[in-house]
Amino acid sequence: MKIKRFLLFVIFGFITACTNPKGNWKTIELGRYLLDVPQDFKVELQSGIDSKGGLITNGIVKLNMDFGYYTDTLLQTPDEYLSQRWFVVDAGDQFMKPGITYDADNSPKINVVSIRPSTKKDSDKIGFFSGSDYIAVCRHDGKMFNWPVRLPENVKRHTIRIDTFNHLYRRIEMPKQGYRGETAIYMRDKRSFNINRGNFYGIVIGANSLTTKQQALVLKIFETLRPCSKNQATQ
Repeated sequence: MKIKRFLLFVIFGFITACTNPKGNWKTIELGRYLLDVPQDFKVELQSGIDSKGGLITNGIVKLNMDFGYYTDTLLQTPDEYLSQRWFVVDAGDQFMKPGITYDADNSPKINVVSIRPSTKKDSDKIGFFSGSDYIAVCRHDGKMFNWPVRLPENVKRHTIRIDTFNHLYRRIEMPKQGYRGETAIYMRDKRSFNINRGNFYGIVIGANSLTTKQQALVLKIFETLRPCSKNQATQ
């Protein structure tokens, strides 16, 4: 009797886990991932060279998607942008001398000592420092100098949320209040790295210029994105 009750509990739990969390929504399969959408949404798949894409739409909300080993990972966060030190190249230009051809080996070497957010005093300056978002304290040949850093407009106008759970890496971007932009999600299984392709198997889904009501619906749809259980391990 105890065994029967245990089996009944396991079967019930399995059925409950597979039940669509949104009730009358339907589940669609996108490569190695599942997504729940309202009944009026349809999927239009298109094959690409390195990945598979298409459209998920109800005729009003249009979600572009792409899944495979070469999907876009969306916008960078400010910290990610700053960590790449793109501004160092520009900062070194002021130390170049006429008549010399520079390359990666002999370009002026700039060391970034620290980076701080710009103050109102910094960004209100007329000229070179005007509109800066950060100030990089740099060193060249033992001399210290400040350098203004400006974030790309898209990075400044979007909020990026990153989280990890159950071997999954997920990032969601959405425009800040008062801006129009992309509302999108990127997900990958951290165990899906393919050494021959040099990349992870991921999926990205997004839409541009949504209304507030449309964005709320899309974010609910994003909450349901998950891997197919049969594909959770590395393949």
